[in-house]
Amino acid sequence: MKGRARQGGLSLLGWIVVLIVLAVFGTAAFRMVPAYMEYNTIKSATVSLLGDSKTALMSEREIRDALGKRFVINQIDAITANDLVVSKEGGRVSVAVDYEVREPLFYNVSVVMTFQDTFSKSAAP
Repeated sequence: MKGRARQGGLSLLGWIVVLIVLAVFGTAAFRMVPAYMEYNTIKSATVSLLGDSKTALMSEREIRDALGKRFVINQIDAITANDLVVSKEGGRVSVAVDYEVREPLFYNVSVVMTFQDTFSKSAAP
């Protein structure tokens, strides 16, 4: 028996630590995925509106109203169209998004996700 190597493996305490780490990361991912999906919906609605040829003829208020309708249809709750910064300068239409989402993990620990982006399109044909 002297020449036989001793097999090593993960002890019960090691497995418990691994499971706790996996549970924390799994819970964080479970809480974060909906916020990122909602941001992708906001992004696609904005890009879709800016891709429309009629957008260049719209005022800032009309662009905001059109985005508001798209947000209602897609059930966007994180922001409203009034939270967006819409500007038309020098033949460019720009829509800026800047918001954060806080999701509680456990007790007083939360995950904070910040979303900032600017979408623009040249209004000239």
